[in-house]
Amino acid sequence: SQLLSLLALEDEPVLGYVAPTPLTQLHLHLQRCGLDYRPPPLPLRVLVTAETLSVTCGSGHDPHRGGLRLLVDDGSVFLSEHCGGEVLDLQRDFVSVLDVDFLELLLTTWKG
Repeated sequence: SQLLSLLALEDEPVLGYVAPTPLTQLHLHLQRCGLDYRPPPLPLRVLVTAETLSVTCGSGHDPHRGGLRLLVDDGSVFLSEHCGGEVLDLQRDFVSVLDVDFLELLLTTWKG
């Protein structure tokens, strides 16, 4: 019990000091990645590929604001009607519906 009381942390108020709002951020960086998505109600298979994918999200000093930033470099979206577990060929079984060199998507929330 002496060791626990030694390690116990308690907040003691400091006159004149205002603690800053916690800053929470997540940074995710992926290279040469792909996502195989099969929506349950649809007979469809979606393949999303990206050479570089960066995701940054977090809340800052203002607790009423938050944001999400998505950067995609050399990305593509392919669709296929083959939903089974068989091995598919990208050129034969998929149709390209989107091809971007660079995409930046910035979503900001604000609660006023």
